[in-house]
Amino acid sequence: MSINIKSVASGTLSQLADFITIIDNQHYTATSDLLLGSSIGQHVRHILEFYSCLKEGYAVQKVNYDLRKRDLAIEQEKMIALQLIADIIQWMQIAQPVALMLEGSYEANEKDVFSILSHLERELVYNIEHTIHHMAIIKIAAVNAYGYQLPADFGVASSTLKHRAQYVYS
Repeated sequence: MSINIKSVASGTLSQLADFITIIDNQHYTATSDLLLGSSIGQHVRHILEFYSCLKEGYAVQKVNYDLRKRDLAIEQEKMIALQLIADIIQWMQIAQPVALMLEGSYEANEKDVFSILSHLERELVYNIEHTIHHMAIIKIAAVNAYGYQLPADFGVASSTLKHRAQYVYS
């Protein structure tokens, strides 16, 4: 049986949306020393802009995460973030498997660009892992700075959950 990557991505984004729904606006936008001066909203924006790059790149079969818009409204307005999550989930439901070219650069000179063959599902896997990583960072501030109680699996990779379960129940 094959796992549905789009369902996993949607589930992860839904978990993030559930948290955004309950967090106070003040906590969403406030910078935190625990986040080295960034805010939870900035991490949410970062997550969602990667998905947005994938969605936009899907239309032309070329993705470049370096070209994300960095829309400050996402990090300042929870409702904008929630609407963007809903839009991304809706897009994923209809997106079909397709080959993509992944472009980017690791050099200061933006003319030095790499271009490699990828695939929608591969980029969704990347975005899932990227999202979980940033959710783990978000959890640090949400719990330790603001006192939120989050699900045990919030910001935890599925492989880590499986590993933990092996030692708890064996």
